[in-house]
Amino acid sequence: MSVFERLHVGIREAIWRQQWADLRPLQVDAIHALLDTTNHVILSAATASGKTEAAFLPILSKLAETPRGSVQALYVSPLKALINDQFRRLEVLCESAQISVHRWHGDVSATEKRKLRENPNGVLLITPESLESQCINYGSTLSRIYGGLEFVVIDELHAFLEDVRGVHLQSLISRIQHVAGCSPRKVGLSATLGDYAPACRFVCQSAPDTVSVLRDACSEREVRVAVKGYTRSAALDGTPLNDLAAERSIAADIALRFQKSTNLVFFNSRGLTEEIADLLNERCREEAWSVNPFLIHHGSLSKDLREEAERDLKAGKPVTVLCTRTLEMGIDIGSVECVGQVGAPWSASSLIQRVGRSGRREGEAQVLRLYSIDHPITGKSTFTERLFPELLRAIAMVELMLRKWVETPRSERKHYSTFIHQCLSVLRQTGGIKADSLFKLLCSEGAFSAIAKDEFVLLLRHLASHKILQQMETGHIILSPEGEKIVESRDFYSAFASSVEFSIENGPDKIGVLPQEHVPPVGEHLLLAGRRWCVIDVDERAKRVGVVAARGKKTPLFLGNAGRLDREVMKEMERTLTTSLIPIYLHKDAAGILNLARSHYAQTAETGNSLIMIQNSIAWLPWAGTSVHQTLLACAKADGMKPELSRDGLLIDYGVAAHEKLTHHWNRIANGAFTAVDLLPYIPDPTSDRFDDLVPPVLLAKAYVHEILDLEGAALTVLDMLDHA
Repeated sequence: MSVFERLHVGIREAIWRQQWADLRPLQVDAIHALLDTTNHVILSAATASGKTEAAFLPILSKLAETPRGSVQALYVSPLKALINDQFRRLEVLCESAQISVHRWHGDVSATEKRKLRENPNGVLLITPESLESQCINYGSTLSRIYGGLEFVVIDELHAFLEDVRGVHLQSLISRIQHVAGCSPRKVGLSATLGDYAPACRFVCQSAPDTVSVLRDACSEREVRVAVKGYTRSAALDGTPLNDLAAERSIAADIALRFQKSTNLVFFNSRGLTEEIADLLNERCREEAWSVNPFLIHHGSLSKDLREEAERDLKAGKPVTVLCTRTLEMGIDIGSVECVGQVGAPWSASSLIQRVGRSGRREGEAQVLRLYSIDHPITGKSTFTERLFPELLRAIAMVELMLRKWVETPRSERKHYSTFIHQCLSVLRQTGGIKADSLFKLLCSEGAFSAIAKDEFVLLLRHLASHKILQQMETGHIILSPEGEKIVESRDFYSAFASSVEFSIENGPDKIGVLPQEHVPPVGEHLLLAGRRWCVIDVDERAKRVGVVAARGKKTPLFLGNAGRLDREVMKEMERTLTTSLIPIYLHKDAAGILNLARSHYAQTAETGNSLIMIQNSIAWLPWAGTSVHQTLLACAKADGMKPELSRDGLLIDYGVAAHEKLTHHWNRIANGAFTAVDLLPYIPDPTSDRFDDLVPPVLLAKAYVHEILDLEGAALTVLDMLDHA
C-alpha cells in the first residue's frame, strides 16, 4: 500500500480536487510517524513547506475512521488571523471526509460557540486566551467537549518557547487533560528551531526523549542578501541632527526597488515604520504617482486597515507592506518577491522567519535587503558608536542566518506571575480546591514543575495577605471578592500584561490605537497609518481620541526598546571586527563603514581580551551576550564600583584606573564569590509580567536573577579574558 493509499478516502478525494502533483517528503514522513507510532511529533520546515498539511493529512484520516462525540483535534495558534487562514485550508481537506472544523476566538459569534458546546466534534482552532475563557466560563462542560481529544497541534511552536503564553498554554492543556481524562498526542509545527531540546521539553515535559523530530531538508532555498549601511547627520558641534537624512535615503531605495512588485519590509519599531511610510507618502505626492503601492501593517492599526493590506498581498497585487512582527508568523499572504529589513532584528530566529516569507514558489530564491542606521561619528562619539554597532549586528545576523543558527531559549523559568494567573483561573473554574490538589494540578503534574512546594505555599500565603484568596474551614481555597474582581475583568484571559489603549478615530473610521501614556493633547499632531493627524478631542472615559487629517506630524512614542542579544550573536559581531574579509553582500558604502569600525577597534582594543582605556578608566568589551553583560555589571556594583553599560549594551566602563583592583574583582567572579542574593540589590526593578506585583518580593527577585542574569557564563567569560591578559 502506498503512503497516499493509507489516507482516508475522503482526504484522498480532497487532494485530488486540489490537483496536488505529489506528497512532499515531510508529509510522507509525518504520515508514517502519526499513523505507525504513538509518539509526540515536531515538524520543522521552512515557511510554505506544507507543515500544516503534513500534520493534518494523517490526523484527519484517523478522525474520519473513528468519529467521536467530542473535539478530537485541537489546533492552537498564537494569532487569530492565523486561525482564520488555517480554517479555510482545513475546510477544503475536511469537506469530503465529513469532518467538522470550528473556530473559537473573539470574532466568532456566540451562536457558533454554543453549537460547538452542545455538539462537540471534529477539529477546533483556538488561541490560548480563548482556551482560557472556556476553562473559566464552561469548566463543567470541558469533560464533554474534550473527552475524546486525540491530538493537539501547536502552530508556530517557536513563538511559545520560553514565553508567558507558552507556559500558559502548557498549563491549559494539562488542566484539560486532567478534567477530561484524555491523553492527546501533541504535534508542534515550526520554521525556526535550532536546538530541538527545548521544543521537545515543551511538547512533553515528562519524557522529551520520546518526541519524534521530523526535519524537511528539501524545503531549504537559495538565499540572496544585500546589506546597506547608513549614518545619521550631525551638526558642526557634533550633536546628532534629527533631519531624517538616513531615513530619507532608505525610503528612496525602498521606492526604487520595491515599487513594482509584491514585498514585505520589516521594522523593529512601529515608530520607524510610520516615519518611513510618511516619507514614502511624501515622495508619492511629490512625484505624482498614480497609485501609492506602499501600505502599512502593525499592532496599533485598526483591524480593517491590517486586513486590507493582507488582502492585497494575497491577491498578488504589486504592493509593498511596511510592517513589524505582525506579519512575521505564518499567515498566508501568498508569494512575496523580496523581504526588506530596516535595522537588524534582535534575534537570528526572527530574521530567518521574516526572510522565509519570500521565495515560496518552486525554484525561487529567498531575497533580503537589509538597511542599518548608525549614529554619526563626531568628536563626541563614544567608543562603541565608532564601531557602528547597528551594522555589526546586521552582518552578524546575516552570517548566522546563512549558517541556519538560531537561539536556544533559556529553560526552567519560574513563571510565578503566570502561576498566579492559573491559580486564580482554577479557583474560578472549580469554585474551590484544596491546596494539595492545586499543587498537584499546577505544579507536580502541571506546567509549573519548577515551582517547589515551599515556594507554592509562600505564593498562596502572599495572595491571602493581599485578600485575593482565602481558605475555608474545610481546607478548600476559594477566591475572595477581590480575587473575583480580577478574574471577572475583561482582559483576564490573557496571562501577559497589556497597556490601556485609546482608540484613534477620524469620524466614523477607526485608524488604530495608542497606549494611554502616548496620547497627545488636543491641538498636537501625530503620525499613524502612514498619515498625519491633528488631535481635536480626547475622551478619557470612552478612551477615544478624535483626529482630523493634517500637515503637521509627531511620531508616536512606541519606538521599541533595545532587545537582548545571545552570546553567539555578540561573538559573531566580534569576529566581524577582527577579520579582514568583506562579506560579498555588503554595499560599498557599508563596506567602507565596516573598514572604519575595524580600524578603530584595532587601534584601541588590546589583542585578545578587548580591554581599552577611556579617559583614565578601564573598560571591557566582553562580547558575551546581554545576560552575561548585565551580570558583570551587577557584580561590579556589588564590589563597590560605579560601572556604566554603554547604550548598545556592548561595553562596560568600570570607572576604575587601577588594573590590580579590577584583576582582583575579576578573580572573585571567576572563583564564584558572588551569589544571586549578593546581586539582588543591584538589578533593575524586576516587575514586568502581569501579576508580578502579587509575587512575594524575595521570589520575584530570585526569578529575575535566574532568568535574566548568568553567573556561570560570567565566570567563564572572565576566566577566558584573564587567560588572554
